[in-house]
Amino acid sequence: QQLAEVKQLYNEKYPLDHVDAVDQEVGRDADGMLWVKYEGQGLRPVHKLECMLAEVRDAYNAKYPLDHVDAVDQEIGRDADGMLWVQYSGQQSTSHESRMERLEHKLKEVKTLYNQRYPLDHVDVLDQELGGDADGMLWVKYVGQGLSASQRLSQQLAEVK
Repeated sequence: QQLAEVKQLYNEKYPLDHVDAVDQEVGRDADGMLWVKYEGQGLRPVHKLECMLAEVRDAYNAKYPLDHVDAVDQEIGRDADGMLWVQYSGQQSTSHESRMERLEHKLKEVKTLYNQRYPLDHVDVLDQELGGDADGMLWVKYVGQGLSASQRLSQQLAEVK
């Protein structure tokens, strides 16, 4: 009871340093800048996401052996009497377009899982890069085109005036 009260008081006083958040640490550097250190599995564990997705697929296939998750040419269900049925929609070889659609769907699934797990490092944001320095400080680098041509010309015109 008292421990819960102490934790609640601490979390109210220091909202950025939640007492139960064991994978992060909050502090200040010599200049007084506030920083948050995150510890985890690394910056881009796409391989781990693929392994986790494979584990989920394997578990689903083990639990429902008749409804294989990758079997796009069959559908399983039950009728009003509870009779199990399987509908096959073709036996021909899979077309290139169909395989590409499945791969694109899997890629979208992996990207969604990655973005949920690492919201600061969105997989589709190409103009920023998430990293860390030698001290373990997390940083975000933004990359861009700089000033556009019209902005540069306006700036040069202002300098001439």
